[in-house]
Amino acid sequence: MPTHKKVQPQFRALAGSVAAIVAATGALSAQAKEVAYNADGHPYVKGEMLIKVKSKASLERFLDRSRDSLGSLAVRQSVLDAKDGTWYKVQVKESVGSMFAAREAAQAEGVLVAEPNFIYETQIGGKPNKPEPGVGGPDYEDVPDLPDEPEEDPRLGDLYGLELIDAETAWAVTQGSKDIIVADIDTGVDYNHPDLINNMWRNEAEIPGNGRDDDRNGFVDDIVGWDFRDKDARPFDDNSHGSHTSGTIAATGGNGVGISGVAQRTSIMALRFLGGANGSGTSDDAVKSIQYATANGAHLSSNSWGGGGFSQALYDAIQEAGEAGILFIAAAGNANSDNDAAPSYPASYDLDNIISVAATDSRDSRASFSNYGATTVDLAAPGVQVLSTVPGGAYKSYSGTSMATPHVAGAAALILAAYPDLSAADLKSLLLESVDSIPGLDGVVLTGGRLNIANAFEMARSRFGAPTPR
Repeated sequence: MPTHKKVQPQFRALAGSVAAIVAATGALSAQAKEVAYNADGHPYVKGEMLIKVKSKASLERFLDRSRDSLGSLAVRQSVLDAKDGTWYKVQVKESVGSMFAAREAAQAEGVLVAEPNFIYETQIGGKPNKPEPGVGGPDYEDVPDLPDEPEEDPRLGDLYGLELIDAETAWAVTQGSKDIIVADIDTGVDYNHPDLINNMWRNEAEIPGNGRDDDRNGFVDDIVGWDFRDKDARPFDDNSHGSHTSGTIAATGGNGVGISGVAQRTSIMALRFLGGANGSGTSDDAVKSIQYATANGAHLSSNSWGGGGFSQALYDAIQEAGEAGILFIAAAGNANSDNDAAPSYPASYDLDNIISVAATDSRDSRASFSNYGATTVDLAAPGVQVLSTVPGGAYKSYSGTSMATPHVAGAAALILAAYPDLSAADLKSLLLESVDSIPGLDGVVLTGGRLNIANAFEMARSRFGAPTPR
């Protein structure tokens, strides 16, 4: 199986001075946060740091010794328990650069890593409009019954991507399984959309609306997922990006409504950490989203976002997901840039459970905006003018590696429905080794090809025998 070029994790503190402080983006203004830039030009939240320490006692000793240089320390919020330490979010009075006036103290007191709380954005060409309602989300509607017999989806013929990746041939094997859970880590989902409501993950261990954490997972009334941006149980999409990616993964097929996702039957776990008109979010909330997916049964995650600098906290969370057998499928980025030379995170982390996805158009040409990388971008998938679901029961066409990524996530879910015992490594191998070879992608992505699910099923049959769909 092809392998990534090794990009070593950078266990680094923030080097150099902090650049200009600018007005907050629209996505962060609602939370009254300011944006700053590190020496490499990556945005982060002014005055917020993620610190990895050996113990809580180490953190407190360091903060006490560093009080003069760091100023008031209002927050010590646990973010992630890693194998070799614990991550905390800390607020500092001055910019993150002030941390390193206390570098010697950090080394003496058991601080392993310190980094900014980076800002990430959706990987879409242009920004979708902000729909209503906004923060908080509507009540959950009752799940409707599906037709007794499949009914044709009226806009199925508008989905050129499904034709290119040969989804209909794969559907002859399986249309998917609700037992397979895909975490869509994004701007949230319109969980009442008529083409999505039947395929939303439902936390059956939680009793809706009783204000209790019935399953004792740390989240109250988390019925379809969680909103880490606004800290509530209604991860409703206030941007449209997450609903769009979810529709490509798993819009309900054969219900006589709208379109079909790649996996016509699968469960979408809605995890919102991005939001607002700009579709932005922060490292700490991304880490928590990944941790939730890992702890609550997701088989894979779809991640159509990026843009921050190297975050060791995010690396640790994705690595932990990989150790739990969870694939992390990530958008390569939209800067028309070579990820081999200039990594785009999180897609460029050197972790075996990551699949990095470029975008192609209806003619199988690399999209003009799509990042690429002969050793660090794995494969391509359709990502130009892709029609999918948006809030309010509507449909729109968007472009971006954001739109390519959910094609791969849907394909992975479809394969798992037929081969539920596959390891993450075997699933990744099938997806990468079964691509359609495309001349224009040779030397552009690792596999030189574009996703083809029918090929993946044929390869799976030869390797693992007849499928056993759930």
